[in-house]
Amino acid sequence: MDWSFGLTMTAAGMAVTFITLYLLTLLIRLLNKLFPFKNEEEKKSKT
Repeated sequence: MDWSFGLTMTAAGMAVTFITLYLLTLLIRLLNKLFPFKNEEEKKSKT
């Protein structure tokens, strides 16, 4: 194997990692919008 293959695999691995993190961020933001966090104080004041 030569250096170009190693560098290509390194770049491809980093790209896939960043794409996966971006998609997870989008999923977490979507879940936060669907199920917003409610504080204990807000729950007590409503009841």
